[in-house]
Amino acid sequence: MKIKKIGIAAAAFALVAAVALSGCNSQPAASSSASADSSAQETTEAVLVNDGKLTVAASLDFPPFENLEGEEAVGFEVDLMKALAEQMGLEAEYLPSTKFDTIIPLISAGGKADVGVSGFTVTEDRKKEIDFTDVLIDSNQGVVVMPGSGFTNIDDLAGKTIATQSGTTGYDWAVENIPDANVVPYDEMTAVFAALQGSQADAIVADLPVVQYYVKTAYTDMEIMAEIPTGEQYAIVVSKDNPGLTAQLNEALAALKANGTYDEIYNKWFGGSAE
Repeated sequence: MKIKKIGIAAAAFALVAAVALSGCNSQPAASSSASADSSAQETTEAVLVNDGKLTVAASLDFPPFENLEGEEAVGFEVDLMKALAEQMGLEAEYLPSTKFDTIIPLISAGGKADVGVSGFTVTEDRKKEIDFTDVLIDSNQGVVVMPGSGFTNIDDLAGKTIATQSGTTGYDWAVENIPDANVVPYDEMTAVFAALQGSQADAIVADLPVVQYYVKTAYTDMEIMAEIPTGEQYAIVVSKDNPGLTAQLNEALAALKANGTYDEIYNKWFGGSAE
């Protein structure tokens, strides 16, 4: 495990120097000012697993946000993470595909990845474990069924089997809003769609941009029965022990939005402007 700290040595030297000076000086030390300077230094300090790289953990079966084309990761968040890393003077490097519900614990534990993405909705429960950057994109939930299923609204799904991805807000929404449903979590989104196609589930609940992509490109024999306006927002997952990295990512994101790079990436994957 290789961990690099940016600015640690300088901060430590400044602190030792400040202590030495206060011990030799007969005048009262300006402790409040020194403390403020130290706090400012800490908030801008970033910790990286690998020097010069922004190491990313993601579930690479979440198009159009992350997906594998051969051995290459592609998608909206992939392009955005590369642009953010470049803005920060770093190189984005993706780990092999990681199970969605293990990403937050992995980031919280530290040592393997700097950040986590894959359409992470900002929630209060998740904030207890990790920090989020500023918002990347807005999203809702979608419900997918087979044509001719007879399901025309959410009430029709009461008591039915619903396929979702483990650890997602889609799973939570289905449990909370579909009475007596048997909500079955799967590790990967492709397994979720395979369950519906193989008659192991009656419907799918998942993030709307993702189900729109799958129904349009891969599972054209399915249809979106309902769009659920949950008003979710995606952000990047960062360890609570790394506030400096969160701050630097937010600065980079603001710069990309200001210089038009964000809109270019958004238009590439979703068409139009994010505004």
